[in-house]
Amino acid sequence: MGDISTGQETQVPTPQHLHGGCSKVPSQSLFYASGVALSGWRWRQCGLTSNVEWNACMHSKPTTEIFTDLLDAKQIPDPFLDENEKLVQWVGESDWEYACDFTHNAANAHAFQDLVFDGLDTIASVYLNDELILESTNMFHAHRINVTGKLHDGLNSLRITFHSALKYGKDRQKRHGHYRSFNGDHSRMHVRKAQYHYGWDWGPVLMSCGPYREVRLESYAAQINNIFVDPQLSCDLQQANVSVSFDAAIDQDVEVNVCITSPSSVRYHSTAIVLKSETHGLLSLTIPTPELWYPIGHGAQVFYTADIKLKASSGTILQSTTKKMGIRRVRLVQNPLEDQPGSSFYFEVNNNPVYSCGANWIPGHSFLTSMTDADYTAALTALADSNQNMIRVWAGGIYEPDIFYEECDRLGILVWQDFMFACGRYPCYPEFAASVKKEAVDQVLRLRNFCSIIVYAGNNEDYCIAENLKLDWDIDDNSGDWTSTNFPARTIYETYLPSIIAKYSPSVPYHPGSPWGGNGTEDPTVGDTHQWNVWHGSQEKYQLWDKLVSRFVSEFGMLGFPSVKTINKFVTDPKQRYPQSSVLDHHNKADGSERRLALYVMENLRVNAMDLESWVYATQLMQAECLSFAYRSCRREWRGPRREYCGGNLVWQLNDCWPTQSWSLIDFYGDRKLAYYAIKRVSANLSLGINRTTPELKALKGPPEKITDPPHDLSFKTYIFDIWAVNMTLDNFDAKIEVRLFDIITGALVEEKHLPLCSLAANRTTELAADLAVLQTTAIQARMLTPDGVVVARASDWPQPLKYVMLPCASDMGITLTVMDGLVEIRSESPVKCLQLYLPDESRNDVIWEDNGADVFPGDVYVIKALGLEEGDDVRMRFYGSS
Repeated sequence: MGDISTGQETQVPTPQHLHGGCSKVPSQSLFYASGVALSGWRWRQCGLTSNVEWNACMHSKPTTEIFTDLLDAKQIPDPFLDENEKLVQWVGESDWEYACDFTHNAANAHAFQDLVFDGLDTIASVYLNDELILESTNMFHAHRINVTGKLHDGLNSLRITFHSALKYGKDRQKRHGHYRSFNGDHSRMHVRKAQYHYGWDWGPVLMSCGPYREVRLESYAAQINNIFVDPQLSCDLQQANVSVSFDAAIDQDVEVNVCITSPSSVRYHSTAIVLKSETHGLLSLTIPTPELWYPIGHGAQVFYTADIKLKASSGTILQSTTKKMGIRRVRLVQNPLEDQPGSSFYFEVNNNPVYSCGANWIPGHSFLTSMTDADYTAALTALADSNQNMIRVWAGGIYEPDIFYEECDRLGILVWQDFMFACGRYPCYPEFAASVKKEAVDQVLRLRNFCSIIVYAGNNEDYCIAENLKLDWDIDDNSGDWTSTNFPARTIYETYLPSIIAKYSPSVPYHPGSPWGGNGTEDPTVGDTHQWNVWHGSQEKYQLWDKLVSRFVSEFGMLGFPSVKTINKFVTDPKQRYPQSSVLDHHNKADGSERRLALYVMENLRVNAMDLESWVYATQLMQAECLSFAYRSCRREWRGPRREYCGGNLVWQLNDCWPTQSWSLIDFYGDRKLAYYAIKRVSANLSLGINRTTPELKALKGPPEKITDPPHDLSFKTYIFDIWAVNMTLDNFDAKIEVRLFDIITGALVEEKHLPLCSLAANRTTELAADLAVLQTTAIQARMLTPDGVVVARASDWPQPLKYVMLPCASDMGITLTVMDGLVEIRSESPVKCLQLYLPDESRNDVIWEDNGADVFPGDVYVIKALGLEEGDDVRMRFYGSS
């Protein structure tokens, strides 16, 4: 393994040229991709015999990895099915080898040749024609290796040995000490590999390896890379000063031409001469009254096009590159508040305050090369379609490929980008620190051109680990070097990473970690928090979410089962298809989840049956209810200037990396849980909120002899409710509010209220009414209407917990469905809780419900659109109390 055994990462010396070899460039380009992507990979296991036969990859993709190749060759069972994960652990404990051949025509080649590696997973020794040219120990590094003079004229061979990352980590652990982690083998602290590969509380242990990003041969006479088109927008938004910087590898004086074209086809030009002795270049130009990029819901997503040409003195074009550029100004606002302690925490884009409503993203697959561009587009489009505007790239996964950020740019999704440190006490010895610095530079140089990225965060919950383990964390110690303490990674989060951001992407805010508030991780008045006292922690009732809101809730969630259709795909034995089966338990990686899930279901819902279909519906209904309470409570606290008591909420989590029971809104096979639709309704730009409360027991305020515990309080309770409206648009909105109270058993209209016509202020919440009396046998429906009577929003509220609600017989509720092309009309004579539409034919993948699981009330026709639905389709329903 060469220098890998010492923890060093090396690029084997190659002949120097131009500016002293490409290794002198601060980081190699992950963007510019001229030349040929190598493919035709073959693979084999190392260490069995000296003459192990090669296996050809059964695909022609330029990227691959060992698990998918073993699956294609039918040499392992599918780890996603049943309990097969247990049978493939030997894969991660083994060493593997990949190779491919390529041709080089010396007569037609340019003067210089580089082999470019966009990502190797993870502990890799690279040989060109049996000569060692690179050793890499970091999955997140990119490498550009000058191979000029090393290529054969004709056939060449590239071979990469991937050593077991698990064994490598164990060796590092022996050398540098034991560093504790939560989730996964503790040795992962020493290995710069996707941390979720070691297993998480929603994912399996599948330690893959291989060339998971492209390997390219680039041939050139002159080249510029690490191109950064950086528009600095003035405070008044009236002028953008654009700088175009780059690294140069040239052996002659060249001319660099930049032409930036606006969305309305106005062109701006700049030209510079770069001398052959120079290794960097910079051009500048000014764009007056620029057209701006906005997040979804706040404006259009418009882009400028930057065409960059490198010309020889003869006029020959040596290189041509095109980049998109979105112009926007971003601030993380942490200001004092009007009448609450602490400070705000929200993002401002182009001087507009933005409430961040979104989700956390984990890698979309345990086998990264299985993710397609279409997969990324589908997942992110689903997020945008659910009225959410932010995605957090969580720190235990990967820095996602360009297509992820391109789609966020296109859709107007804001990106919270973590650095890849999650749930552990990381080391900071010299070799590790050097690797981390290069990782950060490589990735920031790649990501800085994406306008959707509006914040970098140093880690996920590592400060929580420091608190939990009682590490040396003196907040008043600002020395900047904590490598000699038992919390050495603080140096990474508070010194190395912010300095790299300041140098390479200064317009994007940096946050040391998540959660982090500057004075611990649980202060609800400063910074962001992870609110896990629903599910984890003190396991609070989710109806009390209004007491759990902080300035920015960047994690919270509730577990729910995937669809029965999804379960049937990964549980192959029909006898195992029941809620407590060993296979389903194996696929649930959350410690203690069965008890916690049962607690929240039984505490809140009436459970009449425990068959799989009933349990899936119950867990999904409970998850939807919980997250609705959370979203409503958080958004209610966005109250306008200097009253931004909550600036955002990011649910854990949008997606899954394998078929599992988890906190996701969308399961592994793409089925949307009831919570997805509940969040979509609550997160609409125009929405209503209702909160039903029980006043405090008067005895609690009386003399001690009158204080009693809740189970023995026999007093009659008066229930009241509040109602508020959310207007997240940028214009005031005139609305009529209608409130109707229905008897749940009879369906009779008990009371109807019409609030005076009101003007809902833009980009904030407006309180409409408070302390309205309500009987505990009634369900409440509120509707927001335009002045001319068009319904634009609905909300409902039911007595809590739902398990106490007395319901009529399902056959007496008078529910009718009218199925038409592209939609279903729902009518009911009684209030209905969480009516879910579905097709019994599991082979139907062509119907996408735009809404589902809604509450339906008498006198209000509820319409659900469904892409691909046809009149005559067998649409069925289930609802709370239907079984």
